[in-house]
Amino acid sequence: MRRRIKYSTILIHCLSLSFGQGYMNGLGIGHYYDNQGITNAGGGLTKLLPEYQSNVSLTNPSTWHHLKYTHLSLSYGSDESSMTEKSLLNGYSGLAKAVWIVPIKSKGSLGITISPYSDQRISLSDNDSTDHHIFDDTLKFKRSFNRYGGIMSVKFGASRELKGGYGLGMMFNMLFGSSRQNKSILFGGSSIVQTSRMRYSGLLMELFFTYPIKEEIKIMLGSKQSLIPLDALVTTRHLFDDEDGDGYHDYYNSLDYEFPNPIDVESSIEHRMKDVHNPTEYLIGLSSRLFERSSFAVEFCSFNDMGVSPSVFEPGLNDWIQSTYDGRISITRFPDDLSINWMDKFVFRTGFTIKQHTLSESNTMITENGFTLGFGFKFKVVGNQLDVNYYLGQRKYSNGFNDELIQQFQIGVGLSDLWFVKRRRKKG
Repeated sequence: MRRRIKYSTILIHCLSLSFGQGYMNGLGIGHYYDNQGITNAGGGLTKLLPEYQSNVSLTNPSTWHHLKYTHLSLSYGSDESSMTEKSLLNGYSGLAKAVWIVPIKSKGSLGITISPYSDQRISLSDNDSTDHHIFDDTLKFKRSFNRYGGIMSVKFGASRELKGGYGLGMMFNMLFGSSRQNKSILFGGSSIVQTSRMRYSGLLMELFFTYPIKEEIKIMLGSKQSLIPLDALVTTRHLFDDEDGDGYHDYYNSLDYEFPNPIDVESSIEHRMKDVHNPTEYLIGLSSRLFERSSFAVEFCSFNDMGVSPSVFEPGLNDWIQSTYDGRISITRFPDDLSINWMDKFVFRTGFTIKQHTLSESNTMITENGFTLGFGFKFKVVGNQLDVNYYLGQRKYSNGFNDELIQQFQIGVGLSDLWFVKRRRKKG
């Protein structure tokens, strides 16, 4: 038994596996939600330019003070990716974004945003068991690797309108979360398993600026920097023989004794990895009014990650997105607030994006082209809004990896009301 554990320690680092899910999920800290098309049902592809209301973008704090009422919105999204040449499908759904914004006398605002930042969902395994002849033993084993978890983002933002109609906004972005990974080799009826856990923490700062050239033309700028680069506290547990197949290291007094006994070995080893993710991002966008209620927007983004991917991200996935360049074009038709016709209460959005990612270690290029179509319906005097968006994209890999088809569907609701209003006492 001890010999089996010794061999597995060497072999578990030499896994040769087939990808069962999206390739992006296994890179570095996983798949960034900013790269998944639409990040909020109340907006289109753009991050800076207004697509929720004629002067408001829910992802750009420098526009928040244009809201007339306190705003609360929730977005729920479903994502699906598939390989075009293989019957591989990866899909999941969950919270896309929650936003709460309080405008202050149309001159400033405060807000909180909660959303996923990155996601790791990867499950790898051998298609067939393999025979290995080691000394006098013939070992038949099957290998697997699983990682799941992710990083959440909580943003605290504020905006202020300056003289001349300029807008200034900023956000402090707190990153936290954890991921777990499980490496195992199946020997006949039992598996040799090693588990580990990574807990993340970091702090980013984002700045936004709105510059109105004319009433119908606006330039918007944005940047993101690390105040405290993301680090990971890695907890690695001892190898054990999982006799009962439950994935847990059971104690001696359990029904299934698993070697070694947990009380005979050190329970876990912890070490901290610095600068796992250290992003720098710059954005610039131009918005122009086409007609009375229609707007045309162009936006460009440059992203660079100066972090160092830790060697714990294995097997064969010790790579990460080092740089991204993307451009977006969108057209939005806003509702008519003065009309009583229900057809004039709709918002229509459509757009196109081109992205190019470069991986750090392999220099692999990933190119994505995407298209989005969405609409919203505004109801009640305060401007409550129901939004639906669909995104369709395709990724191509320069290393010959199979092309990937991406689909995303989001639905959200935004509720507005007068909050923190001091009521006059009735004379009685």
